[in-house]
Amino acid sequence: CLIHFYKSKMSGAVAKVAKPVMRGLHVQSIKKNLIVSTAVALVASTAWYFQINKARKDAYANFYKTYDAEADFQRMKAAGVFQSIQIIEEAQGGGGDDEE
Repeated sequence: CLIHFYKSKMSGAVAKVAKPVMRGLHVQSIKKNLIVSTAVALVASTAWYFQINKARKDAYANFYKTYDAEADFQRMKAAGVFQSIQIIEEAQGGGGDDEE
């Protein structure tokens, strides 16, 4: 009598557990993975654009708003950065006296 009691309880518990859905499980998981990966890529690329690219473009724009190339050239020339400037100035200044 006790054996029949446990058999009926166990068979009822096992019968209530649903079977897992195996048909189309691979396709369903691929669809989910594609949607998640697309969302992550979209968020990452948007964050990269606003935090890195846009900030860099704004920094370059702000730099070139006030940049004076001629003043920068004169500063570097006075500091002696360009080695050929001295040779060119000597050739322009003293080159006309040697020719006759």
